[in-house]
Amino acid sequence: MRVPRLFLALAPSLLLLAVPAVCAPPADESPRFVLGASIHALEPTGDRDLREAGLLYAFLSASFRQKGWGARMEVRGTEGRFREYFPGSFWLEEGYAFVDTPAGEVRAGKVGSVVGLEDGTFGGDLFSLNGVNRNPDWGVQVVGSRPFGWHTLDWAARWAGQNDQVAWEEEGKGVESDPAASLHDGLSARVSFLFNKGLFTLRPGLSGGTARIVSTDGRPEFRRSDGAADLTATFGPLAVEFQGLLRSAGEPASGDFRPAAERDGKAWRGGVKLELPTVLFRYTYSEWRYTSADSNERIHQPAAVWIGRKGIEATVEYAARRIRTGSSVRNFNAFRLGLVVRFPFGASSGGSRGGKG
Repeated sequence: MRVPRLFLALAPSLLLLAVPAVCAPPADESPRFVLGASIHALEPTGDRDLREAGLLYAFLSASFRQKGWGARMEVRGTEGRFREYFPGSFWLEEGYAFVDTPAGEVRAGKVGSVVGLEDGTFGGDLFSLNGVNRNPDWGVQVVGSRPFGWHTLDWAARWAGQNDQVAWEEEGKGVESDPAASLHDGLSARVSFLFNKGLFTLRPGLSGGTARIVSTDGRPEFRRSDGAADLTATFGPLAVEFQGLLRSAGEPASGDFRPAAERDGKAWRGGVKLELPTVLFRYTYSEWRYTSADSNERIHQPAAVWIGRKGIEATVEYAARRIRTGSSVRNFNAFRLGLVVRFPFGASSGGSRGGKG
């Protein structure tokens, strides 16, 4: 089964966008500003020359809601560049105006990705490093939900006109870091259903997306399509999640360069999380197989996050990464220390990703 068929399977669920949601309208919110910074240190177990520490980025987020409409934004900045392919030291991470409608909250501007589960790691799992998550783009988005007693149906859809080369993606992995290519007319959607049994919950989800990748250096245009399925279960403070993804992009012409993540591939991620009053323990495993490139990589990421004071998060995360290309194998293991501070103390009113990405 090709990935586009999995994406088309979302269509019946998206018809629910036309059904009025019966959730109570959100309360009005006065203009709110949050100033913060994310500081990090990278401590490899080997390759000590790769050690680094300092400001990951500073951010200013703002939001307001009044009579069913409003806006949200988050601006970030760092010393130098967050990624070498970024256009400068300051960038708009996310920013859009929104209005409440019967189909949900309709947003226009720079809006977030809707494919797959949110990445909760500090350094980024392989879904984020390959441009699937933490990747807002310019376009239009609708986000809505409908309760069914204790249960809830949630949906989201996004049209992205063009990317802006601002993402969490690693250098050389995909279209975001390719200076001679851009994404056009990206359409993606997600639907999930929460079975709420009080102490126990179960949420299956289905998502997918497709877009044109257009080059300016003579390479032929191609279409990249993703299909993903995920499942999250919780029992009290314990949460377990799993997601799988299939990517279809076709074979590049002989001699044409194409980043590994823009080829056929498959990926999966599993994780477990235990959230206590002042500390969060989590473990994440992600793997990506670049089918036609004869390459794969995986990352183990155990971590502990101290959340004992409102507005402050301290993270210790270990990443054990292996990259295989043909018969060559490279390992990179490192500790990543992170500190996120917000003022006024509280959750960010922008992307609400904990200052990570």
